[in-house]
Amino acid sequence: MKLPRTLPWLVALLWGACVPTAPEAHVAPDPDERFLGNDPCPEASAGMQLEETAPFTAGGTPTPLLVLMGGGVEVDEAAIAFAEAAGGGDLLVLRATGSTSSYTTWFAEELALAPPPAAVGTVLLEDAAAGDDDAVLCRVARADALWIAGGDQSDYLLRWPTALHETFARAIARGVAIGGTSAGAMSLSSLAFDAAAGSVDASQALGDPLDDAVSLSPSPFAVDALEGWLTDTHFSERDRLGRLVAFLARAAHQGAPVLGLGIDEETAVVIDGNQVRVSGAGEAWLVALDEAPTLDGGALDARAHVAPLSRQGSWPPTTGAAAPDTRALVVVDGTLP
Repeated sequence: MKLPRTLPWLVALLWGACVPTAPEAHVAPDPDERFLGNDPCPEASAGMQLEETAPFTAGGTPTPLLVLMGGGVEVDEAAIAFAEAAGGGDLLVLRATGSTSSYTTWFAEELALAPPPAAVGTVLLEDAAAGDDDAVLCRVARADALWIAGGDQSDYLLRWPTALHETFARAIARGVAIGGTSAGAMSLSSLAFDAAAGSVDASQALGDPLDDAVSLSPSPFAVDALEGWLTDTHFSERDRLGRLVAFLARAAHQGAPVLGLGIDEETAVVIDGNQVRVSGAGEAWLVALDEAPTLDGGALDARAHVAPLSRQGSWPPTTGAAAPDTRALVVVDGTLP
């Protein structure tokens, strides 16, 4: 028997009606979308001070770059590279203490920049809780370069609210230029000495790496280039080599082994993709444990290596015994000769 010509068409139609269609892919909304329009960012509110040379706008074209300084006098050469990486966009400085004008004037007027940023601003969060205010979040979301000043890293790591941490982390993921000095630089590595119980010197840290003062925690806005690193600053000037070795021992004990990067004062490390350079008056130091030491609540015994980063040009660098100009370190009963 011959089938009607319309039957195959009818079967296909019914089959299509019976087969469930795949659901449309769900795209999560961008939390920063509300800041990316043309409306001005809100004015400063209670708990903060704000100074800026022009309104911040969205849509810049930054170049991903990481600049870490060891504290003290800033290194102009590295600061110029950082500011120019904003691509003529907006540069924002965040700090918990100090002045709103010093960095704003430096980046906007004192450095010879080509191109200069379209806007430079400094937000001083006198009250860390004010960090979730739209006046702050809007400028972070629109920034093409973000700089964290020195001070106390516990302000940045432990007291900044989650909303600011997350907005800062999204800016990093977006590819803005990132930089910091002293406590700001320390806050950008994947694991950080958070100073939750105040500062600690080498003698105390080596005397017992499990002391509560040796407090380490993951940074909520770490940069990818520093994944697996812990950064320390004011390194040679404050004799922090032993402290960094103790930090590495504590990190290994916590199950989060990292490499150490110590940066002297008046010194900058610039990481540009897989290239690295050191500039300024001092050195940056690579520190690595030979093996994870056993910690039992007493003085540290450990073996490690330290090497100058300036002898290398690639990132990540060679560490340990294979690094150029490396030297061995032996810690016995909490003493580093």
